[in-house]
Amino acid sequence: MENTRTQAAWQTQNAAPDWDLYRAYREQWTHEDNLVNHRLMWLIMSGGLLFTAYGTQSGGHVKWLIFGFPFFGMAIATLIGVGIFTALSATDELRRQFDSAVLSQLCSLTPVSHSLHRGRWAAQALPFVFGALWLLALANSLWS
Repeated sequence: MENTRTQAAWQTQNAAPDWDLYRAYREQWTHEDNLVNHRLMWLIMSGGLLFTAYGTQSGGHVKWLIFGFPFFGMAIATLIGVGIFTALSATDELRRQFDSAVLSQLCSLTPVSHSLHRGRWAAQALPFVFGALWLLALANSLWS
């Protein structure tokens, strides 16, 4: 009887650090995921505002703005895209560390991998989409 209680106490003591480590990985994963979310919102908001300003100035007489907006938009798409890909890379590294810590027996850190990869498509594609739209706007400005 005493042996069973001692064994149960030992298991409880040794299980706690694993769950603490799991929570630490999960919190860091959530943080990186939130960074991706915030950066996507920055990209969408800044892109929308810049496209609106570009549209109002395209008929105006201030030619440098017509050329400046596309360059500024491409710079923003590039910088925010780098931030998005950096956060996604950090989640990949967290996944590798989680797997090497053999914590997957406690609970999965993320959904199955094919769902995870499809969920990243929008975050990975949007900076390129905005950059391509600004390239088209620049080409339009040069040829008109």
